[in-house]
Amino acid sequence: MNKPASLRAHLAQAIPELQRNPESLLVFVEEGSLISTAQRNESFELRYRLSLVLVDFVGDANRLFLAVLRWVAVHQNELIANIDRRSEIAFEVDVIDHERADVEIRLPLTERIGVETLASGEDRITPWPEPRPVAESWEHFGPLP
Repeated sequence: MNKPASLRAHLAQAIPELQRNPESLLVFVEEGSLISTAQRNESFELRYRLSLVLVDFVGDANRLFLAVLRWVAVHQNELIANIDRRSEIAFEVDVIDHERADVEIRLPLTERIGVETLASGEDRITPWPEPRPVAESWEHFGPLP
């Protein structure tokens, strides 16, 4: 799975609080499904819910949400491009005091994995890139990761 690490790296760059305290970001892969394409080449898809938990977060939650949307625009574009899926990005906030909160963000993600059996019999397993997003669906989010 590449997307959890990719999102973690993106947030670490975008959110100054995570640069100072990277261990405050917890990443969980939950409710995963392994989907076979039932093709001869054995390619498959991973579907899962990614939960990000920021513990004792003291930054601007709107800056955090914007960073997540910018990443989604590139790596799971249909969550913002498809009006029926826009509400699938969910969050909860546990306000600790006037400065700190625990923030959880949940994203339904997919990753497509290509499998090619080489002449040697060895399997080449390659994550497939995401389809390029349609420009209109993300250009209002500013620069993309």
